[in-house]
Amino acid sequence: MERTSADVRIVTAIERKPIELDKRLPLWARRSNPIIRRHLGMYWKTILPDVSFLVKIVLIQAGLIVASLPIPFLFDLALPTITASILLLPVAIYMYVQVLLAIGYAAAVNVADEVRNDTFTLLRVTPITVRTILASKIASAIWRQVENLGLLIIAAALFSMPILISQYATIWPLDKYPILSRLGMVLGLVVSLMRLVLEPFMIGALGVMTGATLRVRSSAVVATTLIAFFYFLSMNLMRFLKLPWPLQFSIEFVLPVVLPLLIIWGSLKLAERFITQA
Repeated sequence: MERTSADVRIVTAIERKPIELDKRLPLWARRSNPIIRRHLGMYWKTILPDVSFLVKIVLIQAGLIVASLPIPFLFDLALPTITASILLLPVAIYMYVQVLLAIGYAAAVNVADEVRNDTFTLLRVTPITVRTILASKIASAIWRQVENLGLLIIAAALFSMPILISQYATIWPLDKYPILSRLGMVLGLVVSLMRLVLEPFMIGALGVMTGATLRVRSSAVVATTLIAFFYFLSMNLMRFLKLPWPLQFSIEFVLPVVLPLLIIWGSLKLAERFITQA
């Protein structure tokens, strides 16, 4: 029997492999992941920041900082741009707070609804581990804000260096600590970009934890917001302490990277424990 054009289209549709998005990411973080697609709905089409462009920006600015050792007047070229950086800072902080609140809200609500409605039991029947499911819940919350987050990352890469030069030249004067202050400027840029990736995931992990433990939307959202508020308050207050430079160095560059990783690990572990014992 000869196939019609309609038959050919049906067979092609059946045999066609599903589109695999974000192949460079782990399976739990891909938009093609069913758990993530379920929460994203029609919002799965997002534009990711160009990583190669960000790497070039960081390398160019790091090169200029290193070149300022034999050519100190290069710092004078960055001073006129500090006004623009200071003017953009409140806008960037406002946007970042909005992004973090949205991620924490989405993660907390998604898990609280699943646990309260007992639909998490259906997810546990699948071969996917509980921790992987929770990580996908966090990823789905971040994917909804990834475009705004990408704009913030690009803005931080382009405009934060003048503020970092002023900040670390004050903490470690260039005449006394010529290498340490320049190292602080470069590390400050790298750490600030890393924080824009780690902190949203940390807030998502806190939302997942509160959603799994409290199981009520409003309570989970309020708890996530309060924990995040005290985290950022504590991190910023510690920077005003007068400490020896090794401790100051750790507070500026080590703690903002290590502490979110520990909070993410602990939050996922607690959330997994409460869900498996429910």
